[in-house]
Amino acid sequence: MSRFLRSTSARLSLRFAALYAIITALVFGLTYHFADREISEWVLDQLADDSAGFANLYESEGLNAVQAKLGGFAGFNFEDYRIYLLQDADGNVLTGNVDAIDWQGSSGYVPVNAIQAEKPRYDDVTGYLLHSAQLGPNRLTLGTSTYFLEELREVLGRGFLAGFILLLLTGLLAGVIVGRRTERRLTRISTTLKSVALGQLDRRVPVTGSDGDDLARMADEINRTIAQLQQMVESQKQISADIAHDLRTPMQRLRQRLDVLLNAPDLTSEIREDAEQAVEIADDLIETFHALLRIGQIESGQRSGRFTAAPLAPILARIEDAYGPVAEENGQTLRFDIEDQDAMVQGDQQLLTQMIANLVENALRHCPSGTRIEVTLSRVDDSALLQVSDNGPGIPTAERDKVFRRFYRLEKSRTTPGNGLGLSMVRAIAELHGAVLTLNDNHPGLRVLVSFPPIAREDYEPR
Repeated sequence: MSRFLRSTSARLSLRFAALYAIITALVFGLTYHFADREISEWVLDQLADDSAGFANLYESEGLNAVQAKLGGFAGFNFEDYRIYLLQDADGNVLTGNVDAIDWQGSSGYVPVNAIQAEKPRYDDVTGYLLHSAQLGPNRLTLGTSTYFLEELREVLGRGFLAGFILLLLTGLLAGVIVGRRTERRLTRISTTLKSVALGQLDRRVPVTGSDGDDLARMADEINRTIAQLQQMVESQKQISADIAHDLRTPMQRLRQRLDVLLNAPDLTSEIREDAEQAVEIADDLIETFHALLRIGQIESGQRSGRFTAAPLAPILARIEDAYGPVAEENGQTLRFDIEDQDAMVQGDQQLLTQMIANLVENALRHCPSGTRIEVTLSRVDDSALLQVSDNGPGIPTAERDKVFRRFYRLEKSRTTPGNGLGLSMVRAIAELHGAVLTLNDNHPGLRVLVSFPPIAREDYEPR
């Protein structure tokens, strides 16, 4: 969730939700203001109509009729709802349910303390809306308590507040849903690009969004770019394989001619020494071409059809027998720790042997005398985990991805034998077997981890 809140989509969603909340608050505030004003004006209009009715009654039937009709308001006291006051020209009270009104306007609002009355006012009444009219020499003032207006304002305020909160929560929820959906799509794009960066050029971004939105168009463009990149890489690999294939035969013929030359009886020692060095160079080139062709064959997946349930312990035993004397001769310690004798993987035994041998040989070749090299085999659930670790010079973090490239060699390794294809072969074999290959710091030295995928239970046959 914290990662989502830090994402661009979440920030945009929250910003739009905040903007939506501000706009909604303004709309509700203006609506409340206009509603309150309209209701107040409507009440004043009603008071004006009532005053006009009393004026007509005064004209037609006289003052006594007006006083008689005003008497009907005397018993009405709904939170001091209606007040009336009829005064003569001298200000004397002719009739009314209040004693005096400190107000000389014609229509408007007065606070409750402007009204003088013998009986106490209702506590929640804060003011009155008043309208005055002249009945001949007399002045008639009619008023309505703002109590019911306050109640109406409270209802409107609560309704607007509840509506605002509901709309705000709905906007936030919609923003979060849209943001999470966008974040998931961006995560899929990011995951695909990371996989492509690791060499998995067959990965594609899932294209979603039937309406062809921006992310869908971006995903489509990324997929086209990856497809073109894959085509270029495959073309480059094919060119490398073709070159290796085309040059292997001439190099083998050259090697044969050099063998014939070495068997000549009349060679001088200098020419023989040069011929022997040429044979070594030719052997190195032929081995390089064989490695390139083998990597191309592995990457094409041609060997996966021969996969079987292969135990790893016997493979490690053979490698220990082969490289133990080499380590002893170099003054190094090579130790094999097989924690699970029954660990198995689904794969090609020959390729697995070559992969592990390359890792061990790489450690032996690039570590100085006195280095301790450990090969560990364990099993987690049904997954085999192979570790090759040493306490040698290791590989800098910035170089760890580069060492898997073909012909790439560290600067300090350029003086040692090799063609820079050993770890490329290791990665190709690991990817063919669906294994995860990682290089970690061993503090000091290097630790190579190869985590194989779980093997099906029906194929798992412990020895």
